[in-house]
Amino acid sequence: MKVALWAEIRRLAEIDKLSGWAIARRLHCSRHTVAAALKLQQPPAQTAAARASLLDPYHEQIQQLLARYPDLSAVRIREEIARAGYTGSGTVVRRYLRKVRPARGRVYQEVHYQPAQAMQVDWGECGRVLVGATMRKVSVFVAVLCYSRLLYIEFTLSQRKAEFYRGLVNALTFFGGSPRNLIFDNLKAAVLNGSGRSACFHPEFAALGGYFCVQPIACARRDPESKGVVEGSVRYVKHNALAGRTDQLTRFEDYLALAIYWRDQVANVRIQETTRERPIDRFDKERALLRPLPAIAFDSDEVVPAVVSPHARIAFDGNRYSAPPQFARKTLSVRASRDELRLLHEGQVVAQHIRSYERGQLLVLPEHHLAALRLRQPPQQQTLTQEFDAWGPEAHAFHLELNRRPVKSSVHLRRLLNLAKLYGRTEVLAAIRRAVELATYDAAYVENLLLAQRRRRQLPTPTLPTPQRRELIDDIEPDHADPALYERFCIDTENQQHTEDNHHGSPRQE
Repeated sequence: MKVALWAEIRRLAEIDKLSGWAIARRLHCSRHTVAAALKLQQPPAQTAAARASLLDPYHEQIQQLLARYPDLSAVRIREEIARAGYTGSGTVVRRYLRKVRPARGRVYQEVHYQPAQAMQVDWGECGRVLVGATMRKVSVFVAVLCYSRLLYIEFTLSQRKAEFYRGLVNALTFFGGSPRNLIFDNLKAAVLNGSGRSACFHPEFAALGGYFCVQPIACARRDPESKGVVEGSVRYVKHNALAGRTDQLTRFEDYLALAIYWRDQVANVRIQETTRERPIDRFDKERALLRPLPAIAFDSDEVVPAVVSPHARIAFDGNRYSAPPQFARKTLSVRASRDELRLLHEGQVVAQHIRSYERGQLLVLPEHHLAALRLRQPPQQQTLTQEFDAWGPEAHAFHLELNRRPVKSSVHLRRLLNLAKLYGRTEVLAAIRRAVELATYDAAYVENLLLAQRRRRQLPTPTLPTPQRRELIDDIEPDHADPALYERFCIDTENQQHTEDNHHGSPRQE
C-alpha cells in the first residue's frame, strides 16, 4: 500500500465520515484495502521489491577477492568476475562494493584553538615565472594564526632553508608577536630526521624557536590533516589570489605586489568560513596575548663558506660573483639576504653584490676587474695606476671606463700625470670630471678641454723647463705647476703699473 492511498483513506474516514464502501468506490480500491488502511496508525513502510541483478551470482567470488585484497578497486574486481561470465557494468560493481566494503579513511576531530595558542606554516607551489632569461619556480610561504585566522603570505623563488627562516621572521614581525606553538610539516629546513614527536630539529631552526620562545611541533609524516588550518589557507591562496591572474603575473615583482594587496585588502578582511568573522576583527582579541618580539632582529641571512676560484670568482645559487683578486684560492664567507650578497673575510666585508635570481650569470664589479688588471701589470705600471687612482673618485671612474676600451690605458694615464705637472692636479681633475660627464675617455680630449679653458681665461699655455744637457733630465724634479700663481703675478704687475702711471701723471719722457 502506498503512503498517499493510506493518507487519503484516513482523511475520508475521519474528516468526511464516509463508510468503507463509499471510500472504496471513490478511490477505486477494495473494501479490504480500506479496512487494512484504517487499522494502521503509522504510514506503511515503503519496501521496494528486490530485483534480480546480473551481479548476484558473483557475490561469493567478490567476497573471496576482498578477503585476499581488501583495497582492490572496482575496475579490477569487474575484470576478475568478467572472466567468469559477468557482463554487467562497473557502476553496479561500485554500488555493491560501497555496501559490503567498510568505509576507508580516518575520522577527524575538530580542534579549537585559544588566542595566541598556535601558528601553522606551510609551503605551496605556484607555477613558474621568467626572471631575466631564466624560468624559475614560484613558491608561496603561508603562515596563519589558528585562532583569528589572520594570514601572512610571501612569494619566493625557492624553498631553501634561508627562505623558510626569513618567512617565519617576517610573519612574526607582521603579527607583531609570537604565539606559544609553531605547527609545521616534516620540512627538511626544520627536521633533520624522524617525524612527529620523534622529530630531531635542525640546530638553526631550534635556535630560531628559542629566540622567539615558541615551541616547535612537527606533524607526523604523511599527515597533512594535522595542520588543516594552513592547508586550507594554501588552497585559498591558489584558488583565490592566483586563479585567473595569469596575464597579470608576468614578472616576479608582480607576485610581490599581489601578496601585499591580497593579504590586506582581501584575505584578512573577508568573512572566514569557519569562524564566521573577519580575521582582522578576531585578531584584536589575540594581539595582546602574543609574546612581544625581541628588541634585536633575528639574523635570517644565509651564511655559507665559498672558495674563491683562481679567476677570483665564487659560486652561489647557480651564479658566479666576482671577489677581490687578492683572495684567490682562499675561503670567504658568503652572507646572502633576499636582495644582497656580501663576501666576508675574517668578519670584514670585502665585496658587496646585488643578488641575482637568474641562473648561469657572471656578475663582476668594476673595481674587482681593475684590481685584477693591476696584479697582472709589471711593477712600474702598477705604480703608475696607483698614483693616478689616488687622485680620487673621478680619476678612478675615468680609469675604470678606460680599461673597458681597446686602448693601452697606461699611455693615457702617463699623459694625464704629465698634464698635472703642467696645469696642476686641480685643473686636470676638473677636465677629467667634464670628460666623464660627456662619456669621453681619452687623455687627448682631456688636454683639449684644458687648452680650451685656458683660452677662455686668456692665459698662456705653460711649458716645462728643458735642460741643455740631456743627462740632467733625470736629476730634475720640477714642482707641480700652479697656474693660479702665474695669474696672480700678472694681475699684481698690471696693478703696479697702473699705480705708477697715476702717481707721475703721464709716462716719463726720455
